[in-house]
Amino acid sequence: MGVVRASLTELVKLLNDAITPDEIMLDDGSRDEPEEPPGSPVSLKPTALTRVGRSRRDGPVLDLELTVTVECRGPRQLDNLEKLLLAVERHSQYTTAPAEAVPTGLGFLVRIPVSLRVDEQSGPPVLQPMITKTVIGRTISGRLLDSHNNGIPHARIRVHSSANAVVSDDSGGFEVLASADELQHFAVLVRGTERQVTAATSTLPVTIRWE
Repeated sequence: MGVVRASLTELVKLLNDAITPDEIMLDDGSRDEPEEPPGSPVSLKPTALTRVGRSRRDGPVLDLELTVTVECRGPRQLDNLEKLLLAVERHSQYTTAPAEAVPTGLGFLVRIPVSLRVDEQSGPPVLQPMITKTVIGRTISGRLLDSHNNGIPHARIRVHSSANAVVSDDSGGFEVLASADELQHFAVLVRGTERQVTAATSTLPVTIRWE
């Protein structure tokens, strides 16, 4: 079993235990029409797997983030939603976010950090002095706006140059640490949908449009 699937299986077990005796339907794409357990009021569906960056923890690691949509429905949806949110909150490795695009009930997003070990190729010995360049970071402020110039709240904004991510405030405003480059690339997640946006940051605050 792969590392990503193992992380998903761990979340499913956690949430299943939280709503016992009810069962959870997992729609992971392995079946054309997932079989729903009788009386299943909760479904889980992976919706995104994104690269966050690289790090070193006892060796080189590729940091990923798996986003899963949790949907509750039926007469017990509020009770189950409460139990599931409490279960996730007790485990600090998970983060949650609103999921407004839930077709038949109520729900939320769960973001699961996944770390993959990677092999680094070892090159020949360095025969010449190594020259390094120090890059000074800076804080970028801005607003995320929709097509009607309204601020979009609670959106996740990640800047590629530093892999830092933030959540926009109630007016769509945000501040994120990035490199000194004037042209920045952002990954913006709004209600479960992620888009790549490029914006010039020579003048701040920058405006990112979701259209």
